Amino acid sequence: MRSVRVLAIVAIAGLLAAGVLVDLPDRPVPDRPVRYLSALAAPAGAVTTWFCPGGSGPDGEAELTIGLASASDQWRTAAVSVLPGGSDPSEARTVDVEIEPRGRMLVKPSEEVPGARWVGAVVEVDGTDVTVEQILAARQGDVGRSTCLTRTSSSWLVPHGATRSAVEGERFIIMLLNPFPDIAVADIELVADVGRDTIDGLVVPAQRVVAVDITQEITVAASVAAFVEVVSGRVAASWIQIADGPIAGRGARASTAVPGAAHRWLLPVAGVGAARQDVVAIANPSVDIAEVDLEILAEAPGTDVSPIEITVRPGRTALVDLSQQGRLEGIGPFSVVVRSLDDAAVAASIHSVTFAADADGEAATTVAGSTATIGSDAAAHSWLVAAEAADSEAATEGGGESSILVIVNPSTVGIAQVALSVGGETVHRLEVAPRRRASVALDRLGSGRFVVEVQSSAPVVAATELIGLTSRTAALGAAVSEPVPAVDIR
Repeated sequence: MRSVRVLAIVAIAGLLAAGVLVDLPDRPVPDRPVRYLSALAAPAGAVTTWFCPGGSGPDGEAELTIGLASASDQWRTAAVSVLPGGSDPSEARTVDVEIEPRGRMLVKPSEEVPGARWVGAVVEVDGTDVTVEQILAARQGDVGRSTCLTRTSSSWLVPHGATRSAVEGERFIIMLLNPFPDIAVADIELVADVGRDTIDGLVVPAQRVVAVDITQEITVAASVAAFVEVVSGRVAASWIQIADGPIAGRGARASTAVPGAAHRWLLPVAGVGAARQDVVAIANPSVDIAEVDLEILAEAPGTDVSPIEITVRPGRTALVDLSQQGRLEGIGPFSVVVRSLDDAAVAASIHSVTFAADADGEAATTVAGSTATIGSDAAAHSWLVAAEAADSEAATEGGGESSILVIVNPSTVGIAQVALSVGGETVHRLEVAPRRRASVALDRLGSGRFVVEVQSSAPVVAATELIGLTSRTAALGAAVSEPVPAVDIR
């Protein structure tokens, strides 16, 4: 798989909208039931330990920063255990930090293990009202972020990455964090548009992180799905996509992996436009063909769009380029529900690239930013969202910078009555109609860094999108109340 496949690049752009790019045989799947526990099974309001699989040190590809956000009226203490890369001579170290009431703070793990190329963290908080996220700053200046995990697992899935290093400057890296005192051993199966590969018997040392550079295994793939099976022990997993090209975007996209597959996923942040390309990736790890609908939840009242129907073969990933779907033109911002129509469960993510626009509004070759998020397989009545916003005047002078909170109501029957609180006080109320999304400019709620508490009468999904002049980030909030599986919401 390390042989150069440069000729494969030529056909990639034209084939992307078709889904599966190369007609490979079906991936062999172990003859055993796929057991799945929701990624939101341990709500933030019931846990005090967070697992951040990590990123690089300051001289690496995507420097890791840990963000802590408190919704408490009391001071909170967090013990941040910094775990260096597997072969790094540095020892794991723990630092205690204080978080002021309803405050936010940033911690750079690399400061505790100078010289470590890769670092991860385990964060233990003395309360259940603090959320933790990992922020990855790429060399190119872009930023990727995702909420850290609340549990470990013996199985992880990444629906989509890419390794077109020569043309698009892409690197696809999977981060595995082992917080336990015994080693873990993992097998990784890679299913790409240009073929398959496996990494067998990968050792993740005790209380260490391991960065697996998939680009070294598969050199020129436009789509790579990774199936991680931990044969000994348990780990936490995330992924980093580095890119610097006219098609792939610029900077770092990052997200946690998911511990398996589900029958319904909610992707809160999506859109189309002359300067934007959003691609939904649907991976099918089962032994059955998956017939899948992509249902569109528009923000504009009275806007109804017919579902996008696709077929995903066993062990494969299908890509749907939303910019190629004419039915989505002019409907404004929207969310996507990925729904499997039969027994085959799937996993979903969305990858978005924003390009600079010229004077006529047409997409140019200069990339403004990119982002990626894993879908949510559940909704909840309560969320905590780490927010950032300039004040209204600064946002206006910034010329196009915007920061929004997105609320999605996946129910077909119930109106969601939503209250948004900052600093313990309700600052905004809104209604979200059935099968709709709503957005609120964060500069209406506060400025700088702050925490938004979301309380809803019906289960919803909360996420943020920050669009700057040179970067974009999108991330799910942290569910606080007991999650309701999306497949059970009517």
